[in-house]
Amino acid sequence: MPDATQFQFNVPSVPKAYEEFLRPRLFEPWAKLLLDEVALRAGESVLDIATGPGTVACLAAMRVGPEGRVLAIDIAQPMLDIAKAKAVSPGSAKVDYQLSPATPLPSPSAAFDVVLCQQGLQFFPDRIGALREMRRVLKPGGHVGIAVWVEIERNPLYAAYHAALRPTVPAQLADVITAPFSWPSGSALKSAAEEAGFRDIHLLTRSLPMVLEAGVEQAVQTFAATPVAPGVAELPQDVQNAVFARMRQELTKLLKGGRVVADWSSNLIVGRA
Repeated sequence: MPDATQFQFNVPSVPKAYEEFLRPRLFEPWAKLLLDEVALRAGESVLDIATGPGTVACLAAMRVGPEGRVLAIDIAQPMLDIAKAKAVSPGSAKVDYQLSPATPLPSPSAAFDVVLCQQGLQFFPDRIGALREMRRVLKPGGHVGIAVWVEIERNPLYAAYHAALRPTVPAQLADVITAPFSWPSGSALKSAAEEAGFRDIHLLTRSLPMVLEAGVEQAVQTFAATPVAPGVAELPQDVQNAVFARMRQELTKLLKGGRVVADWSSNLIVGRA
C-alpha cells in the first residue's frame, strides 16, 4: 500500500490540469451529490476540508447564501491560488480560503453547522485525529459529510493509468496512483467516524459516470491532473513513450461511441456531532 501522503498537488501544472479536466467532469457532480446528502440550508456555516480548487466550497456557498459562511482549507497553495481566483457567484456566501492541515483545524470548537470533506480523508496521515477535529469544530447536532473512493478496480480510469504504469515505471512511482483508493472499506470509514464520536451515521456507496467526449487522447491529457505526472515527466524519453503507448492501449478498453466512459464509485457517510 503506498504512502497516501505522497499524493500531493504542489507542482503548479497539476492543479491547473485538475481544474481543467477533473473538476467539471468528476468532482463537481460528486460535490453536488455530497451536498444533497448533507442537505445544506440557507444561513448555515460550513467548513470544507481539503477543498482543492474550491469545488465543494463554491457550491456550498451558493446553497447557504449570503447569510451563510464558508471556510475552505487545503495544504496545497497552488490549489488555493486557483480557488481564490474564482469570482463569487451572485447570491452566494463569501468563501474564506486558508492554508491549513486537517489536524489541527484552524477554528474554535463548535464553530460550524456542517463540515465537509470530499476525497481528502484517505490522504491524511492521522485519519482518526482528523475525524475528531471535524467533530470538535461542529456545533452540537451539526452534520458531517465525507466521501472516500472505493477500490481502484471500481474506478476504471485510474485503474487504466495504473495498468499502464506498472510495467513501465518504477513500482514506487506507479503505486502512487493508487493512493486515492487506499481506504476502500465503507464499514471501516463508518467505524472510524463512530470512534471519533459521530452518531446517526448513514453510509452509502454510489457510482457516477465520467465522460471524456474527445476519447483516448483527452483521457491521456487528463493524466496530467495526477501528482504522478511530474514524476513520469522526469523519466527518460523512451520510458515516457512506453508509458503513454501502454496508456492508450488500456484506455481504448473504455471507449464507447468514440468517448471514454468510466464509472467512479465512492463511499459516503453523513453523520451528526
